[in-house]
Amino acid sequence: MGKQAKFIFLSKALGWVLLVAVFTLLILIPLLTATLLKTSQLPVSALEYWRYIEASQAALMKLLGVIWIFFLGGCFASFLNVVAWRLPRGRGVNGSSMCPFCETELLFSDNLPVFGWIRNSGQCRTCETPISPRYLIVEIFLGTIFLLIAFLEILTGGSNLPFHMSDLSRGFEHLIFDPKWNLMQIASYHLALICLLFTFSLIRSERLQVPRNVFYWGLGIGIGLPLIWPNMTFIAWNISTHQLINIERGSSTQLITIAYGLIAGSACGLLGSWATFNFKRMQEDRVHQSTIEQFNGVDDVIAAMALVGIFLGWQAALSVTLFLLLIQVALLVCNQGNGPSAVTPSAAVFVATLLHLLTWKGQTALPLWPSPTANALEIAAGLVVIFLISAVLRKFSAARRNLQVR
Repeated sequence: MGKQAKFIFLSKALGWVLLVAVFTLLILIPLLTATLLKTSQLPVSALEYWRYIEASQAALMKLLGVIWIFFLGGCFASFLNVVAWRLPRGRGVNGSSMCPFCETELLFSDNLPVFGWIRNSGQCRTCETPISPRYLIVEIFLGTIFLLIAFLEILTGGSNLPFHMSDLSRGFEHLIFDPKWNLMQIASYHLALICLLFTFSLIRSERLQVPRNVFYWGLGIGIGLPLIWPNMTFIAWNISTHQLINIERGSSTQLITIAYGLIAGSACGLLGSWATFNFKRMQEDRVHQSTIEQFNGVDDVIAAMALVGIFLGWQAALSVTLFLLLIQVALLVCNQGNGPSAVTPSAAVFVATLLHLLTWKGQTALPLWPSPTANALEIAAGLVVIFLISAVLRKFSAARRNLQVR
């Protein structure tokens, strides 16, 4: 039996074991218990084992929750791979997925995240042409990020969000029996931003321009969703208290918050683009793009930071910019003059945004940090730090490029 056959057999066996466990623990035992309780025929001795049954049911619910959220993230990753490959090349995302070599339409099982790539041993099912492991890595990576955000913002009661009281006792079973819709809306909104920034990173990793319609879709999602579900925006532009406030749909507070976020994010993106500008990389990217299709895209850093400002607010845009500049400084030090870094600025924005989301709650307690509760003096000090780091980064990047030219 070959490796592929063994994997298929093992996957099917695990699937049947999981199906039997779900049927037994979540359907059969509760039905039998309810029936016996009604007829008063439940043995007293069975109660001694009930705590083990409850523990097994809770563990199974957690496992199903992990699998579902990871699978959901993998599905988005699979779609974003298609978007990142087709749109910069002037193609649409409609139509069935197919092998780019033999153009055979992919089966449903081929498109399953992670499973499809491993099942086919990393090659096309028909022509056996190797498929890049990037697809597998992207699906695992984004699936893991979905799990991380879901754990922090839903399962622990928003433990990373400012002004939220964390609840470590919550688990995956609460997603079904006691869902917190406001936290689920916030997490979905943040995951939408993560997906957009991740798409920018995928496109720029191939040294292609980010199409304008991808940015326009981001604008539509970032502005449109809060107008439907106002709870997605929980920090207003002028917040000065240590508690949450309700931002009403279509109110002046909501519209000003979105406008301030767009303006501040774009300005921070312009600063980040200026600090990380690399003329040599820009020329190489233009040459590479012209071999595929010549069209005008958007500056990936400015567009990405504009979306950060809209989704997270102008306060978060300052924080993400600071993280972005620190990441670029670290890359500059680690690169040691070996040409342009393999990590693109848009990928750095993605990592900076993720770091901000993970540390958002802790930032509000730090002095001189651009946080929702900072006063004007603290924000001014944060801006000075950001400008100084930008200037130093720009200067050292220029000096290093001059040395490379010589």
